Amino acid sequence: MAENILSKYLVLGQTTISNVLLHHYHDLGMSTGEFMVYLELKSFLDRGQVPNIKQIAGYLGTKTDQVYGLIHELANHQFLRQTLQKNESGQEAEVYDFSPLENKIATFLMKDQASQIAQEKVTKEELFKKLESGFGRLLSPMEIGLVNDWLNEDHYDPAIIELALRETVLNGKYNFKYMDRILLNWRRRKLTTAQAVEADLKNYAEQRSGSSVNQKAMDQLPTPHIPIFKLADQPKGKNQ
Repeated sequence: MAENILSKYLVLGQTTISNVLLHHYHDLGMSTGEFMVYLELKSFLDRGQVPNIKQIAGYLGTKTDQVYGLIHELANHQFLRQTLQKNESGQEAEVYDFSPLENKIATFLMKDQASQIAQEKVTKEELFKKLESGFGRLLSPMEIGLVNDWLNEDHYDPAIIELALRETVLNGKYNFKYMDRILLNWRRRKLTTAQAVEADLKNYAEQRSGSSVNQKAMDQLPTPHIPIFKLADQPKGKNQ
């Protein structure tokens, strides 16, 4: 019984899909209906079969006219190219070519990468401005090189570098070596996000505040009266 189920499972095959398309089909301009029809068409093509529109309509719980309409929309939106080719029997058969969709995905990835690079550039420029503002001066070439190393080699989040700057200024150090030690300390303690660093700093501040309150409470306790006698005033024993 189990072997028959496994055999049937393997015969039915699997359909693979790009995660880019899965997560961004709306960004590419594809409707959910078009996406579902694409998946059904691909399930046939991945098994080397000619798509059966009637079966696809049954799987999707709709009519064949609607499936044909969505296929037409896929072609109009340049996700699909339809051609007619003769099969082995000499009959013309519909061929579904999704290379236009693959081109759209490639274009989307290139634009997304360009957008990320532009955003990183803006973030980097803002970071340098904040560093110069915090130190109250322009950065030296050596300091600029160190910041670039933090970003490109150490892969520090710019937000963490800003927190290190804040701690440096608060402690009145105004020293990039001091900042570097702060960043290294956070990395060694596996504080790799701004949220983790903020939580750690808050916890440290609360501990210090608690210690100060306890010490203040101790200082306010009444001092016990301890009589101080001069040796000459102490009562003498019988043997003295």
